[in-house]
Amino acid sequence: MASSPFLSVPYALLPSIQPPKDMDDDDDPSTVNRSILSLSEKKRYEWKNMLKGLVGTWCVGSSNGWIVILDQKGVPILLHPPSSTSINLPPLPRAFLQPVSYSYFAEHLRKSFITKASLMCSSSPSSYILAIIFGAHYKIAYCKSATWVKLPDDNKQSYCDIVFRDNYLYALTQCGNVEVWNICVQSPKRLFLVTPTMESYYEEEKPYLGDKFSRNLYLVASSAEEIYLVRRFIGDFVNEDGVVVEEGDLLSSEDTQPLICPYKTKYFTVYKLDMGIKKWKKVTSLPDKVLFLGANESVSMDAKACLGFEANSIYFSDDRWEEMSMDYMYGGHDWGVFNLQEKCVKSLMQCPNRMNPPPIWVVPSPGLCTNMHALKI
Repeated sequence: MASSPFLSVPYALLPSIQPPKDMDDDDDPSTVNRSILSLSEKKRYEWKNMLKGLVGTWCVGSSNGWIVILDQKGVPILLHPPSSTSINLPPLPRAFLQPVSYSYFAEHLRKSFITKASLMCSSSPSSYILAIIFGAHYKIAYCKSATWVKLPDDNKQSYCDIVFRDNYLYALTQCGNVEVWNICVQSPKRLFLVTPTMESYYEEEKPYLGDKFSRNLYLVASSAEEIYLVRRFIGDFVNEDGVVVEEGDLLSSEDTQPLICPYKTKYFTVYKLDMGIKKWKKVTSLPDKVLFLGANESVSMDAKACLGFEANSIYFSDDRWEEMSMDYMYGGHDWGVFNLQEKCVKSLMQCPNRMNPPPIWVVPSPGLCTNMHALKI
C-alpha cells in the first residue's frame, strides 16, 4: 500500500486492511492499525500504529477531529490521531453502570454502552468537555474538570442525539423535543425546552413506517443558526435483491439454515426547526450542504469544503451498537451515502457484510484541531 498520501477531510475511519488473525482477538497487535477512506482520491490507505499503546480499545464516537475510545477496562480516552495526542478521562462512575460490575461492563457492555459522544472544544485540550449518551435508558452525562456529572432526570427522558453549539449542549429526545443546557456553570441548568410539532409528509414516509423498519433520529446544528432533525429508516431484514422482508421469511420449511438478511438503511427525511411557530418543517433539498450522521457527532458542512463528497447528500455510518455483535455474519456494514435529490442509498466501497470495528466519520472542527488538511500517513 502506498505510503505518505495527502488526505483531505472529512474521512472515514475503517478497520485495518490487514484483519487480525482472529476476528475477536482484541490483543492481536494488528488491531492497533486502522485504515482511511479518502473520497477525494477514492482510495483506501492503511494507517499503521494509529492506536499504538492502546491495543484492544474500542471507538465509540468522533467529534471535532477527535475520536472517543474505551480501553479494555472500559475507561474513556480522547485521541487526536494525527498529532498522537491523547487525554485520559476518569472511569465512568459505578452509579452509571448499576446493577452490573466494572468487570461485567468491560467484558460484555463496553462496545454498546455509549451510543453518542460530543466534544465542546476550546483553545486548550485540557478544558474540553465530553458529553455522552449512555446506558440502556439513553441518559446524558458529561465529564468536566475530571468529574463525571449526570444531567438531572426529573422528566425521565431518553435521548437519541446530542451536539454542542455556542458552548451550549443541545439534546434531542426520542419524541423529537429539543433541550438546551448550560453545562459550563457549577450545576447543569436547562435553559429551555422546545416541543415542536412535525409537518406531516405521510405519503413520502408511508413505505417505511411498517413493522419491517426501524427509525433513528439525529440532531444537526449548523453554523448558520439552523437546527435540523433527520429521520433514518432502516430495513430490519434486507435480502440480496434489496427487498425488506419479514423475519418469518428467513426460515422456510425446506431450509434448515436461516437466510442471511442484514439490516440496511433505505431512506432519509430531513426537517428544519422553525422556532417562530415551533414546528419541524420538511426540507426537500440541502444544495450547499453535506451531512455526516451515524456513530460520529452529527455534523453539517459546506459542500465546497468537502472535496470528493456529493452536495445535497447524507453520509452515514452504522450505529446500531447492540446489534453489531449479535451475528458473526454482519454488523457495522450499514454505511453509505443518500442523495436527497435522487432519493436512493449508494455504497461507497465494496466490503464484506461484517465490518469490525464499524466505520466512523471523522469531521474536524475548523480552527480548533490540529491542521489535518495535509494529513500524512
